Formats: sequence, structure tokens, C-alpha cells
Amino acid sequence: MATDLRKWDSDQTLYLFTSLTAGSSHIITATSRMETILKANRIPFTYIDTATNEEAKKLFQRRAGGKKLPLLVKEGYVLGVSVG
Repeated sequence: MATDLRKWDSDQTLYLFTSLTAGSSHIITATSRMETILKANRIPFTYIDTATNEEAKKLFQRRAGGKKLPLLVKEGYVLGVSVG
């Protein structure tokens, strides 16, 4: 059964996709950095842990184009990634 990712296409929420269970200190540090920037600019967002959310994981795998976590997703598109 294929997962229908179209529900993400109309979702206006800004998501911070991350994986806190990946065991990578890079992901945790970069997630914290992105969180700080969003909060400082009063941009509302919601965390999604791709390790525990299967639909988010499938969206990440299909639409991230090889980008690494963490990343920002809105309306089913990757808007930004952490660099450095």
C-alpha cells in the first residue's frame, strides 16, 4: 500500500524535520541552531522526528533530494537545510 503524501502539499505548517534518535551530535546541534533562529525571528514551527513519524520519513526520503537532516518543510517542499 503506497503512502499518500498529497496531504502534506496543502499543509501550511512550517515543520522542522529532525531525528533526535539518530545518535548524531551534528543533527542535534544543527536542530538546536535552526530552532534558535526560528524562535528569535518569531516564526512558528512544529518539530517532527522522522524516526518516529513514518509519513514524515517517507516524505523526507522522497522529496529531500539527498539533503541531510535537519531541514525545514512546508507544503510538502524542503525550504531550507542546515549548513555547516
